[in-house]
Amino acid sequence: MPFAETAPVKSYVEARKRTSASYAKFTEDYRITLRMLNTNARTVWKHWIPQANKGVGMSANCPNIRADMSVCPIEASVKHLAKDDPTRRDAVARRRFVVNVLERTPYTTCNACNTNTPGKVCINCGNDLKKGHDFKPLNKVKIMEGGVQLFNHVLNPIQEMQQEDYSADITEYDIVFTTSGTGRDKKIAAIPQKPEPLEEDALLDPETGEVQALFNLDDLAEPTSIEEIEMMLKGASMQEINEARGIK
Repeated sequence: MPFAETAPVKSYVEARKRTSASYAKFTEDYRITLRMLNTNARTVWKHWIPQANKGVGMSANCPNIRADMSVCPIEASVKHLAKDDPTRRDAVARRRFVVNVLERTPYTTCNACNTNTPGKVCINCGNDLKKGHDFKPLNKVKIMEGGVQLFNHVLNPIQEMQQEDYSADITEYDIVFTTSGTGRDKKIAAIPQKPEPLEEDALLDPETGEVQALFNLDDLAEPTSIEEIEMMLKGASMQEINEARGIK
């Protein structure tokens, strides 16, 4: 039985208070290893709002949940522009996918600065980690988010191949991801590993000893309210938005 069918689930408030650390990070600096925990990903249509979060930028789930809806203030603000207008192309919602994963990237403790770090070089101090360091899987539940290219053109063929070769579900093997480029030029390659069961303690929280909870994908796909989008357009941070909703 897939882990996701029996796993505990984070509360709505916990999902609302997620940070960038809750997401698997695709970086050129090191390969990452992930184990899918959901058989199917959840589709969500997202806007990128560059002025949100004090100019750092933040995404919002489009409130136009049906094709015949037109309540989204972002979509409405560019509706008068031609479809090939750059401003409209940048503003419209893009199809994204979210799924729970267990990050199994090998981590070690840097002997120079005591940072828990992946890769061949410490992400904090730059210390060489090639010698004298023991690496173990991080085994941390995170969210993997990506677009059509990653899910439809990279992961779907892997799923089909592994099913054909091993009769294995996508939750039964690790996948190693390598990233090249950044921004619009970012490309992600994926190499599936041979199907193997997880270690007995892989899903346990090392601090509490309890089974790690998954994110509710429905919570992650919840349409952002019009009021929240208007706050984001004025530069509000997620913390300010949550406080406005009484979430602290």
